[in-house]
Amino acid sequence: MIELIELGGALTPFFEQGLDSPSHDELDRAFERAGLTEGDPRRSSTDPIGKAKRVRAVFIYAADHVPQSGLALAQHLVALCRVKNEFDTDSASCPGLDKIEALRRSFESLGYSLDNTGALRPLVIDNLSGTKLTDALQSYVRRANASPDDAPLQIGNGKDLDEATARHVLEQKIGAYSQNGNFPFTLAQAFLQLGLEPAHQNTAKTLDGDPHKAVQQCLYQLACAVNKLRNEVGTGHGRPSAPSRTTPLTSAEARLVARATALVSGMLLDSL
Repeated sequence: MIELIELGGALTPFFEQGLDSPSHDELDRAFERAGLTEGDPRRSSTDPIGKAKRVRAVFIYAADHVPQSGLALAQHLVALCRVKNEFDTDSASCPGLDKIEALRRSFESLGYSLDNTGALRPLVIDNLSGTKLTDALQSYVRRANASPDDAPLQIGNGKDLDEATARHVLEQKIGAYSQNGNFPFTLAQAFLQLGLEPAHQNTAKTLDGDPHKAVQQCLYQLACAVNKLRNEVGTGHGRPSAPSRTTPLTSAEARLVARATALVSGMLLDSL
């Protein structure tokens, strides 16, 4: 994962010789906590190895073997650097404003914002537009791809992506979204603003109380709805001519249906 290697490279200047950076002992504990001690060159060498070289090597190891642990390590190291005042540009410990900016860009590519004090937060798309908006949404995709086996992260990241996109739609359409609105409300408002049809609130009451089963039921209903649409406008059934429909099937709708079928097929095959 190239973004993780770049992140390690951006963190390295914070551990260069001459700076009051976190100690070797603190690095030992940080690597151990992240489960990345195997990538530490200090383990297999009798020669002194600088902190910067250790940090760079461990992030390369993480990118090749356990990328999900690399981001956790980076967050830990940033917290240690904050304690050492390395984000204070007036401090002798600071590696320089250009190094902080490079680190900020590296975190942004992985879906996190780094402010001037070194505080990290998940990246959201509020008040972004154009290329920056695209980058922010893509960061959710990169975060998911970087940790395919991290089930809790995948679920949380997917919800964050949908909510961030819905909020963006509302900001573009009506200039704002409700800060107090929960996820279903925000998503429904975004649907309505785009001329789409959200499910009725009572629909949720017909689903199983177990959220695992409720998701399965929704996917079943999705497949049945796609099948009904296919019967009306799709190919097959030995029709001698193209089917007719009052409302034309748009290219966007066709792509949506294709993705829906792939989603249901994926669930069935993964469960096999």
